[in-house]
Amino acid sequence: MSTNIEWTDQTENIIRAKEGGWWCHKKSEGCTNCYAEKLNKNSFFGGNKQPYSGQPPELVLDTEAIRKWGFQRKPKKHFVSSMTDVFGEWVPRFWQHEMLDGMFVAPNQIFQILTKRPEIMLSSMDEWLSCHGLDKLPLNIWPGTSIENRRTLEERSQFLAQIPALIRFWSVEPLLEDLGDITQYLNDVQLVIVGGESGPNSRPCHIEWLESIVQQCHAAKTPVFVKQLGANAIFGGQRFKTRNKKGGDIEEFPQELQVREFPVPVRE
Repeated sequence: MSTNIEWTDQTENIIRAKEGGWWCHKKSEGCTNCYAEKLNKNSFFGGNKQPYSGQPPELVLDTEAIRKWGFQRKPKKHFVSSMTDVFGEWVPRFWQHEMLDGMFVAPNQIFQILTKRPEIMLSSMDEWLSCHGLDKLPLNIWPGTSIENRRTLEERSQFLAQIPALIRFWSVEPLLEDLGDITQYLNDVQLVIVGGESGPNSRPCHIEWLESIVQQCHAAKTPVFVKQLGANAIFGGQRFKTRNKKGGDIEEFPQELQVREFPVPVRE
């Protein structure tokens, strides 16, 4: 499915609720204003009106969508999945492995897998690699983790760093506080995506926080992609107003934040 997410080409939600919509379970501070939950609560967007809490409904894996990856000719970046966490503790391990199998036979496609549970991702991917006799993930599989504050940076980056992949990434969105010195972590990541929160009741994102991350990524020669300033951007203690409601128009960014880089895959 085509998407407005700037750092990918399309999204594919391979795990859905059997009766329609999706489901996930909120994990941390970044989930407070979850856009996926808002969409799921609205039947107009195909949701089932269920909150992302409590017990999951009956779920299904879209095996046909996975099968089609191997037949796609035009190279694209695929974000799998935007409406849930495929490494949630409620997801059967063999579903995760079936997903990875589908990615393995589609080497011309890039798959961006984002989780707030990198400890599960690490365990599941290690099992999959062992089953296939591999020592690292194929170049086209990019594991990533969400980071929103210093706590999640410390907790999640250590697990992501252990995943044997050529390209690992962070999605630092929504950025909820100054991450401080991230230099020690940047050797273990090949892409940092960063952005402020959008939507109603957006929490503030200080442009100085974004600038710090970009400067440190440049110093470490780590590709960085500034997705958006957010709907409640602050600069110099004052509201930084943009015409774009989520602060996503790169032409409205301060000059030093007008950067959208990707890693150049290099086969070992």
